[in-house]
Amino acid sequence: MLLLAGGHFCRAQQAPIQFGDVKSADFAPQAKADTTAAAEILCDFGQSKIKGGDEGFELVFERTTRLRIHRKAGYAWATVQVPLYHKDGRKEELNGLKGFTYNLVNGQVVKEKLNKDAIFEEKIDANHLRRSFTLPNVREGSIIEYTYTIKSDFLFNLQDWQFQYTIPVRWSEYRTLVPQFFIYKSTVHSYLPFAVKESQAVAYATSIRMAKKDSYGYQVANSATNTMQISAQALSSRWVMKDVAAFRDEPYMTTARDYISSLDFELDGIQYPEQKYQQITSTWEKIASELLNDEQFGLGLSKNTPLTNPATALVAQYPDPTERLNAAVALVQRTVRYNGQNRLYTTAPLKRICEQGAGNAAELNLLLINTLRAAGFTAEPLLISTRSHGRIQTDLPVLSQFNYVAALVTMPNKQEVLVDATDPLTTAGLLPERCLNGQGRLIDKTGGRWVSLVPAQRYMRYTTAQLALDEQGALGGKIKLEHTGYAGLEAREQLAGSTEQQFIKNLQQRWPEWTLTGPIFNNVAASQQPFSVEVGVKIPGGEAAATTLYVQPLRHLGEAQNPFRLEDRQFPVDFGMPHEHSQTIVLTLPDSYEVQELPANLLLTLPNDGGRFQFNITPQQNTLHIISRLQLRKAEYSAQEYASLRELYSRVVAKHAEAIVVKHK
Repeated sequence: MLLLAGGHFCRAQQAPIQFGDVKSADFAPQAKADTTAAAEILCDFGQSKIKGGDEGFELVFERTTRLRIHRKAGYAWATVQVPLYHKDGRKEELNGLKGFTYNLVNGQVVKEKLNKDAIFEEKIDANHLRRSFTLPNVREGSIIEYTYTIKSDFLFNLQDWQFQYTIPVRWSEYRTLVPQFFIYKSTVHSYLPFAVKESQAVAYATSIRMAKKDSYGYQVANSATNTMQISAQALSSRWVMKDVAAFRDEPYMTTARDYISSLDFELDGIQYPEQKYQQITSTWEKIASELLNDEQFGLGLSKNTPLTNPATALVAQYPDPTERLNAAVALVQRTVRYNGQNRLYTTAPLKRICEQGAGNAAELNLLLINTLRAAGFTAEPLLISTRSHGRIQTDLPVLSQFNYVAALVTMPNKQEVLVDATDPLTTAGLLPERCLNGQGRLIDKTGGRWVSLVPAQRYMRYTTAQLALDEQGALGGKIKLEHTGYAGLEAREQLAGSTEQQFIKNLQQRWPEWTLTGPIFNNVAASQQPFSVEVGVKIPGGEAAATTLYVQPLRHLGEAQNPFRLEDRQFPVDFGMPHEHSQTIVLTLPDSYEVQELPANLLLTLPNDGGRFQFNITPQQNTLHIISRLQLRKAEYSAQEYASLRELYSRVVAKHAEAIVVKHK
C-alpha cells in the first residue's frame, strides 16, 4: 500500500463522493439542475497514483461516478465503456468494478446491483480492448453510480480526464500523485475556468517487491521476495470544475475534442536517484529523421514510379512553373483515386499504388511529392491533423497527433504553395477544407518546422441580379451566382455528386416561391476559374396592381438568418478561411411608380480590421442599384470577438430584411 508521511495536503481533502451513499434527499430537484438535459453527472471523481509494485512502479487509477437520469433519452448513460491497454503479454487490469441503480419507491431508496452478466469485453485493435457494462433497471428519475480501479504497469499511460460532456456536470474532480522520479507534461484543453487547480510537493514513501534471483538472473523458486523501501518527494495535484454546462455543437468549429474541457498527460522522462535522465518523449527533429528513413514514408520518395517519366516531360511542356505545378497535380489526380482513408504511412510501394489506382492520403500525397520532384520542383511532406482529428499541441512532439500528409512546394521565386492530390477538383494552393486546422509540421532533412495552414484563397460568393418590378409586385429577370476559391470548390463538389438538374432543384428549395428557368453552367471543369450558374427567375406578385409596393430583393439573395444563435460562446469561431459574400442588384421600377422610402446606407466594421459590412442603394432614373458586401477577413475569431461577430450578422440580416417602398405616381 502507498504510505504518505507528512502528506497533509492530500489527507486534508476529503473525497467529494462516497460510493453507496445515496439517500432519498438526493432525488429531490436541484435549483441548478438543467431540466432539459436527458441526464446529468452529479459527481465524477478520479485519482491516479504511482506506487510500488512487483519489480517496479505501477499506476493505480480509481474512479467513482454518480449520475441522475432525467428522461428516456438519457438511458444510454447507463452503459459505460472502459478502455484497457495491453502489449507484449502485459495488460491493464480492471478491478473492483461495482455498480448500483437507485430508484425512489414509496419514499424509500431501492437499489439494484450490477449483474456480472451485463459486463462485456471486446477487442478494439492489437493493443486495446474495451470492457463495457450496463446498470440494471434504469428508468426516468433513477440515480446510477459505479466505481472501479485500473492497475497498470504502463507508466506512460497516466489516465487522462474529461470534465465536460454532452450532459451537465455538477462536480468533476481529478487528483494525481506522482513521485519525483517521473516527469509528465500535462495539457489542459478548456475554455472554462477551474474551481480548484492546485499542486504541492508532499512526502512520499512506498515499497517495491523484488523476487530473489540467482547469479544468472533467474528467479529463485520458493524463495521469499525482497522489499525495497523508497522515500522521496511527490507532486500532489488537484483539478476541479463545478456546474459545467452541457457541451453543444455550434457553427464553425472543428472536432468537439478541441473544445470539451479535458486534461491530458504525456510521460516526458524518468530520472531515478544517481542515474542519468531518461528522455521518453521524442523531439520533432528525431521524428522527422525517423520518418524520412522509413520505408513506408520517406524512402519511397526517391524511387521511380510509372509517373516519373511523364512528370519529367512536363518540364519542357510547361515552362511556366505555375502551369507545370497544376499539370503535375492533375497527373496524380488522374492516375490514383483517394479511398477516403486519412493515414500517415503507405501500405505498399508507390509504384504499386499507381498500379492499384487507389490509395490513402499518405499514398496519394507522397506519390505527388515524388512526381513534383521529377517535374523539377522542391517538394516536402507536410504532416497535418485534420479538422475532425483535432488541433495540434506544438510543444508536444508526438506523432499520433497527426493523421494526414499533404505537400509543400517551394516555387522558383521562393513562394511556398500547399498542394494535395486527394480531391480531383482542387488545384495547387487549395488544400481540402478538412485540412485547414492551425499548423502543419514540415518534414525535411533540417528537422522540419511549423507551417501555417491558413489558406491564401478565400471563400467568395458573388451574386449579380438584373430584376424588373411590375405593377402587381412581381419580380422577373436573371441572376448569376458566382463561386470563387473555396466556394467554387464547394459548388463543384455539389455538382460532381449529383446532376445539373439536382443542383437547380437545391436552388429551388432555397427559393421555394420562385420559378427558375434556363440554367447555364460556366467553368464547370476549369477549376482555376470562377464557377457560376445563370438562371432566369420569376417571383410572383399580387393579383392586381397595387398603389404601394414593398420589395425585399435581398431577403433571399443575401444572409437571411444569423448562424450564431447563442448570446455567448466560450471557444473560437473557426471558418477555416476568410469569407466574402457580395450581392449586386439592378432593380428596374415600373414607369408609373416612384420610390417612397429606401433603406439607409450602412457601413459596419469589426474591431481590429476583422471584417466589415457595406450596404449602398443608389437611385438612377427608374432603377435602383443595390450593393451589399460582407467581408470576414480572418479565418478564426476568438471568443472575445464573438459578440461583435454575432452583432454584425444580426445587423446584416436586419438590413437584408428591410423593404424598399415604391408607390404609384
